[in-house]
Amino acid sequence: MKPIRHILFVIFFGYLLFSADVLLANKNETISYYKNPKSIMNKISNRGSHAIVSELYSCHEAWDFVLQKIATATKSWLKVAVALHSGADAGTSEMLALSVGEALENSPEDVFRIVLKEFQLESICGGPDIDDVRYNNYELAMKAIKRRQDRISTLSNPKLKNVGKKCTQLLEKSKDGIARFYGIGE
Repeated sequence: MKPIRHILFVIFFGYLLFSADVLLANKNETISYYKNPKSIMNKISNRGSHAIVSELYSCHEAWDFVLQKIATATKSWLKVAVALHSGADAGTSEMLALSVGEALENSPEDVFRIVLKEFQLESICGGPDIDDVRYNNYELAMKAIKRRQDRISTLSNPKLKNVGKKCTQLLEKSKDGIARFYGIGE
């Protein structure tokens, strides 16, 4: 009886080691591609946006990095946001929209040109993520909204001015929700 237990133990232990190696290999794969927008786009083409969103989100370092890069409003990262959005669920979709909203502070023209086919204007023209330490009080959130409105006001493309005006109005409306959240004016 002991040899059978020993054999079963060896098989079970071997399975655990193999599983750990597979998990580590998947973790290393995630870490190897998330810093390059072209690599992310290739992964999405090969495996689908839902799989890539899930994989990136499961690695907080990778997901946070991608969100921060989207917020820079670099064209290639805005395209990544669009590609990831179709595979996002409610939570990850909201996180992507918040990053795109932050990108308005950098290049509203690129944001509007690239992402509006996939993202609703209402989702990107709201207030900042008040759970983010950079915006976790009333004054910081209001400053972020003002920066976005100021950048939008510099739009020179006549085709985007109307979109910019609507976005500015939505940002203005978002101030009420932030004020309520922080108990201002009650």
